[in-house]
Amino acid sequence: MKYIIKGHLCGHLCDDCSESLAGVEVLLYLPWQKERIVETTVADTKETFHLVEKEEKAARKSLLIATTKTDEKGDYQFTLDEKYGNTTSFDIDFVCGQVPGNKKSIKDPLQFHLTTIFAQWRLERETDNYYFQWRYCIAAKWWCHIRGRYFDAWVICGHLYVCGTKTPIPGVKVTAWDADFLTDDNLGSAVTDVHGHFRIDYTSRDFKQTFLSPWVNVETDKGNPFTFQSGPDVYFKYEYNSTEIQGETSANRRKNVGYCLCVELCLKELIVPPTGIPASFTKIGNNGNHFINELVASGNPNVIALATGKTPAGQAFFSCIKLRGSLTQKLNGAAMEYSFDTIETNGPGGPEIGVWKKVTASQMCEAEIGTFFTFTGDPMNPISITPYKVGNVSGGVDGSGWIAVPQASNFAPNVNGELLSLNTDTLNGGTVNMAGLVQGQSTTTVAALQQNRFFKIRMRKRAVGNAASEVPAGVSNPVAMFNTIYKSVPQFGSWMPQTSDERGVACIDIQEMIGGGGGTGCTPITDALHVNYTAANPNMGGVSLTLYGPGGPYSIQNVSPVGSVAETFGTATELHNPALVPVSTLDKCAYTVIFSVELKLTNGESQHGNIEDWLSFCKN
Repeated sequence: MKYIIKGHLCGHLCDDCSESLAGVEVLLYLPWQKERIVETTVADTKETFHLVEKEEKAARKSLLIATTKTDEKGDYQFTLDEKYGNTTSFDIDFVCGQVPGNKKSIKDPLQFHLTTIFAQWRLERETDNYYFQWRYCIAAKWWCHIRGRYFDAWVICGHLYVCGTKTPIPGVKVTAWDADFLTDDNLGSAVTDVHGHFRIDYTSRDFKQTFLSPWVNVETDKGNPFTFQSGPDVYFKYEYNSTEIQGETSANRRKNVGYCLCVELCLKELIVPPTGIPASFTKIGNNGNHFINELVASGNPNVIALATGKTPAGQAFFSCIKLRGSLTQKLNGAAMEYSFDTIETNGPGGPEIGVWKKVTASQMCEAEIGTFFTFTGDPMNPISITPYKVGNVSGGVDGSGWIAVPQASNFAPNVNGELLSLNTDTLNGGTVNMAGLVQGQSTTTVAALQQNRFFKIRMRKRAVGNAASEVPAGVSNPVAMFNTIYKSVPQFGSWMPQTSDERGVACIDIQEMIGGGGGTGCTPITDALHVNYTAANPNMGGVSLTLYGPGGPYSIQNVSPVGSVAETFGTATELHNPALVPVSTLDKCAYTVIFSVELKLTNGESQHGNIEDWLSFCKN
């Protein structure tokens, strides 16, 4: 039997920017200051983190019990002998000789103490080994200081958005410049990714250039050449398709920045899409997270699967979904308008059912399709941004479902942004009554199994009012949708029954507490516990039963596995691993069983939350 500690190390550069610590040595010690074990174990790691000096390193040398290295992802693992089975407290350090984004290494690597960890060993039933997991990301306050002071590693992490909309702008080359007295220094460039994120790494050598470089390197201040500052004065320029576009000047510089600079940038004057990009529907969901689903590019791993109609993560769609793409103000020189249609299909790859139907205003949620910008003349706020929204509440849609693109010269239509928000509940919404369902039994005892329905979505565009000019502008694969509400789902067992309305079923009961079996809500549990459970939804993910209480939590081992099924049900008779704490020896106390069901449903922005049921009981 082995004792395994698994972990991950990373360092924060900004709140939303971090890097894995790859190739660093991780050290595991027995606790050094035993009289302070409790104090150091409960302390925040930010308070215990420090550089280990030579004296401390020597004093702790005999306490070192294991070393390992992190892999390219920052993951590491210690495998300990059985003699450490009764040891729960360990000191953990790491040794750093180089940092990401910088080639410089130091002759004498630095050792840092992280904290004292308390290992709550858990038995891994498949391997018969005990394990504990501890992951930590060093606070930016410390990690940026380490990178800069010891390795001369400076970094800029940022996002580029459309001003006022937070819509990420991909594919833009961002160059950071240091404003200097004589010649501004180029600190480096990076191209924004699909989330609008970019990162630029540089060193002090990049901003300490002078006309005497490389013999004399020093940082000078733009406003006062005789004042020497320690950090650069940073501003940004932009390029798109090798063409320079609007950017900042040295007047916008951020003065004397530190080792880590975190910025949010935006293009204030959003120009119409570049030549060659027509108005088109290309995506469902937020362009800034992993639920993006491109609908047109063959072979793209983000394409909604033709075989399932779901996202690559196996999710169906529900509620209001944002239909995204690019708009232009003109079509063949005339003012443009556009609309969306839907048609149901017989399964993800089946034939179409009926005819295409226009999406009308009553089927729309609010969508922001562009912005109006106005030059104010105020140097503190030079441009005023006003979003333009369309939909059921906001208007902008005629009686036939057509949306006219504003023609004002100061209107910036979306590029890779929202075109329309479709309320999918208007396509396949409905309810199913679960009244009479008994926990542990199939939902088919009260109603038929519920299934996804599938719809294609397409965009049409034309010159305003000119039906003869109408042309297609993008069509999706059949998209899996689920909006059914399960009504009157039993909750909280048979002795304290309540009901809920959800997009799925998650309900449990404890046999020993069912009145018909001689139990009541106050009947104490002795040495047996049997949980009846039922879960249903055609898009289920993970299903778990967990017992919370002294020594826990404990995971139930024999819940029926969930694959591509619309429901699972049965009775769980083992609530935790007997090798840890047998049921018969559990403390006399209160316990809670929680049943959690993952619903793999997305609105394109985020996944639906888990649905749950729970029961508490007393152990006699």
